[in-house]
Amino acid sequence: RIAGILSAYDDLIENCQRRIQILEEMSRSLYREWFVNFRYPGHESVPLVPSVLGEIPDGWDVQPVHFFGNVITGKTPSKANTLFYGDDVPFIKTPDMHGNVFVLSTGESLSQAGANSQSSKTLPVGSICVSCIGTIGVVSITTQKCQTNQQINSVVLHTSERREFLYFRLLDAKQLLENLGANGATMGNVNKGKFEAMGIITPTTALIGDFHKMVEPMFQAIHTLSRQVANLRKTRDLLLPRLMSGQLEVTVD
Repeated sequence: RIAGILSAYDDLIENCQRRIQILEEMSRSLYREWFVNFRYPGHESVPLVPSVLGEIPDGWDVQPVHFFGNVITGKTPSKANTLFYGDDVPFIKTPDMHGNVFVLSTGESLSQAGANSQSSKTLPVGSICVSCIGTIGVVSITTQKCQTNQQINSVVLHTSERREFLYFRLLDAKQLLENLGANGATMGNVNKGKFEAMGIITPTTALIGDFHKMVEPMFQAIHTLSRQVANLRKTRDLLLPRLMSGQLEVTVD
């Protein structure tokens, strides 16, 4: 009976994860079709023209990352001050981002005092975080007001309409970021200057807006489903020891 209860949770989790995967594949396929293969609506009448990053559609441009928003490099408050750490402000590290479009939880948090000690490092909801030291090129979106450690550069967007486009652009830039971070040392490092100056092939504002309207509902669904997975896992993990110990009685209808 206990196995049946836990299996039901596992089945729900697996179903949500499949739906997340499908939504990610749908949105990324549309991104690649429009912005990598240049087969966007009306592309037939737009010629390709030279740019510093190769041929791009006429009317598009190459813009640095800081064109899309302010870049903030994270920082770790002093570990010597235990009052800087608590449960108030999520503190994002690269492992918190792995495999997640959205960062929903973190292994460590700061106290409000810790966050206030470096208030200029605070990120709003919807910022795009990119790991730039060690494991380079992991990309996630924030869901709470938070801070990150020094291994992460984040873009606080000027406008939310560019969020989904830039998220995929930065995912696709993993190899470029790794090349920028190669310095002969064991651990690669893309500093803030290199990151914010990195060139991004940028479509017209209207086309980015059209893409946003089509994929934002998909991203919202991914966010909702990801929260459901997290809640299901938490509930399952809380139930298991109680069921095994008999603290919760399993009854049969």
